Amino acid sequence: MMRKHGHFIIKQENNLLFSYFFGAWNIEQTLTYAEQVKCSVQTLKKQPWARIVDLSQWEGGGKEVTAPLKELQLWSEHSNCLQTLFINPPLIPKFMLEKYGDPYASYQIVQSESQAKEWLKANTKLIED
Repeated sequence: MMRKHGHFIIKQENNLLFSYFFGAWNIEQTLTYAEQVKCSVQTLKKQPWARIVDLSQWEGGGKEVTAPLKELQLWSEHSNCLQTLFINPPLIPKFMLEKYGDPYASYQIVQSESQAKEWLKANTKLIED
């Protein structure tokens, strides 16, 4: 097994799951991330929730990282995730989203965490006044 490349941070705030990606990822890191998201969501998935993924510091990964990320998105949607928002993807991750983003049916790209929350407040019932 290869060493993991890149890293991530996951945090939860009410019914929002935030992920922050850093560096270039390989398949091992991607699989670890997907498993961590599934564990983190156990308390959320009984109610509608959203994923906010900050890609601003992510360098992307090889084509092999797309399959686990697609599978995670489908799992999320089946686990009551209403929306996925991506914060400021650099060129390579943006290209990856456009090329391989089929399961992200209605993803949104925003420029900041506050813009993500504003979008969710205006378009879903996930954030109340």
